[in-house]
Amino acid sequence: PLTEETKGMIGKEFFKNMKDGAVFINTSRGAIIDEKALIEELKKERIFACLDVTYPEPPEESSPLRNLKNVVISPHIAGCVYSGLKELGKFTVEEIGRFIRGENLENEIKLEKINIIA
Repeated sequence: PLTEETKGMIGKEFFKNMKDGAVFINTSRGAIIDEKALIEELKKERIFACLDVTYPEPPEESSPLRNLKNVVISPHIAGCVYSGLKELGKFTVEEIGRFIRGENLENEIKLEKINIIA
């Protein structure tokens, strides 16, 4: 949960100590991470981030998170519960793997379609 104790608790030291090629995944609360520290480390292009939550949500238009090639942002769907959850998780992991390896994505979202998807 987001509390005074958890706000910004994942910061510079944590990201600095991640192994090269590691993937940081946040499905918790966007504000538990120090976004500035995360962006700083992402700009070094040695780690990746998959963010289901951000703060603010969605990220501001000017946020570097929107343009960094080593970041995947999903629309706060990690809490979905339905019969296909296992398949969605498997597909997401496979898609992230394709992204990290620089392969074509199976379900790429085209900017011109962004306003019509759920």
